[in-house]
Amino acid sequence: MEVTDGKKFCIFMKGVRKRTKSVCSEVPSDKANWRLGDGMSAIDIIIHIAQVEQALWGSSLRNGKVSSFIEPADEERASLNGSLHFAERLRRENDAFWKSLSIETLNSEILSPTGDKIVLSRWLTLAPEHEIHHRS
Repeated sequence: MEVTDGKKFCIFMKGVRKRTKSVCSEVPSDKANWRLGDGMSAIDIIIHIAQVEQALWGSSLRNGKVSSFIEPADEERASLNGSLHFAERLRRENDAFWKSLSIETLNSEILSPTGDKIVLSRWLTLAPEHEIHHRS
């Protein structure tokens, strides 16, 4: 995948999230907090996807570098629907950021979490991989 247009990237990410929500719709509500050993629950995974997307690839990049995680409200952490609401809240901010990206901005460098410089368009290609990885 090559990111050459912020609006098209936003549309692509909507498709990725649609498939994630489809998977979530199959999780019985009484199993939303179930974990295998020390693993993450379905709620934890949705919150994680949203937090990492916003901090690494989303609206936090307005400053040209990644940021810390935004924490969900207690009610957003309490249920699968709440965690999906949290994810959609952050996604709206990310969508606005992605739609605003010009080709010049996409070709500019940002600082990765390790402090290395990377071209924004290349960095954004990792966002869908992260979500898809956790969806399975």
